[in-house]
Amino acid sequence: MEPFATVDDIERVWRELSDAESAMAEGLLSEASMKLRARIPNIDTLIAGNDLRTELARMAVVNAVKRVLMNPEALRVYSTTTGPFSQSKTIDTALSSGLVYIDSGDLIGLIFRKSAIRSFRVKAGLG
Repeated sequence: MEPFATVDDIERVWRELSDAESAMAEGLLSEASMKLRARIPNIDTLIAGNDLRTELARMAVVNAVKRVLMNPEALRVYSTTTGPFSQSKTIDTALSSGLVYIDSGDLIGLIFRKSAIRSFRVKAGLG
């Protein structure tokens, strides 16, 4: 199955990617698209039936890949000192540890439920 986004989509919202970043992004786009399909199994049907805008799926995948490209080591804290040469890193294992993930914020607008709540009007008065 085709990914929901391309490297051009990432560059359009972020910046131009190097050749190495572009190659990495290609694989990440496929992975993110598969993860989105796992979260919303009928997403391709919804898009084909015009019940879901393709742009929303594209945005979710681009956001997931961009997170990894911006922070490939999944660092939460990084500090360095020039003299006497200390350096430290804190890996953010709480979020992704450098892996592609679909955040709940990425799903806004993608997941929708038809409400079971209905409204009605009652005409008051003598009948």
